[in-house]
Amino acid sequence: MSLRNLSPPLVTLAGVATMAGLPAIDAILSTSTSLAALKFINTAAFALNVGAVSVPGRLDGQQDDEMRKGEINPSKPNANETASGVYGRNRCRTLVDPSGWAFAIWGPIYLGETAFIATQLLSSHADAVIPGMTAPFVAANLMQSLWCASFRPSYLGDGMKKYISAGMLAGTAYSLSLVLEAGNAAAAANPAFQAWMLTPFVIHFGWVSAATLVNLNGSLASHSTSSPRALTALGHSSALAATALGVGVTVAMSAPVYGMTLAWALAACADGMKKRKAAHSEHDEKILGAAAKVQRNLCLAGSFACLSTALYTALL
Repeated sequence: MSLRNLSPPLVTLAGVATMAGLPAIDAILSTSTSLAALKFINTAAFALNVGAVSVPGRLDGQQDDEMRKGEINPSKPNANETASGVYGRNRCRTLVDPSGWAFAIWGPIYLGETAFIATQLLSSHADAVIPGMTAPFVAANLMQSLWCASFRPSYLGDGMKKYISAGMLAGTAYSLSLVLEAGNAAAAANPAFQAWMLTPFVIHFGWVSAATLVNLNGSLASHSTSSPRALTALGHSSALAATALGVGVTVAMSAPVYGMTLAWALAACADGMKKRKAAHSEHDEKILGAAAKVQRNLCLAGSFACLSTALYTALL
């Protein structure tokens, strides 16, 4: 069965099963599985993720197609009238819409994780963290693969299925938080372990934390009956939540890279509000236009708070 044809109930069931089974899988893998087997499992899980990401048809791939066709083009009046999905007709309705430059962060994430996979296969430098990180790393890759299956036009429309993709990203973020936790535990138990090796995973954790909120807002905006006041409330709440995560997780887990990543995401969302196009409805734009100005300030303030906290934590 192709990834793009997985049904919403099947994707939901797989995601719930992955999260529910994570503690039991972790208990098995961390105590009774050889290092060689764990390294192979990590490699297979990462390969699955890379393969899932490469399957065409996702909504963000649709955005790229529409931009190449000129259907999303700020210099072309009403260009987005012909665009579709979250990134087309309804993109101007969400208040959490990062500028395109923000997505360049995927390059360092995948390059860094590829380097880690190669390192754990070819040397013993990561051996201290492998038993504790394998189960959540596998879960993170499975959940992101399920996001690839659910972030598609067929999941939009009435009902709750449009929120499945946001749930898969939330599961990815939670799983990656456990990878970071395993790294901190390994560093505490084994001073020789170089915790910086997990930097790509921390960036990934931070980015999908923000992406979960972007996805959630986009899902609400994808429904034409969503009121501008509901979109405003969710948008402002998301900016505050991202700021709280950036500050709280950075301090609680001594992870300045996480705070820097949230600062990057919030800065991109602020820039996105500066470049947004007007909503098609005059009534909606009256509310959303004013809300976008507040949103930009919230995102800028949040970015500054996250970056300040990250720098303070790094210098302690």
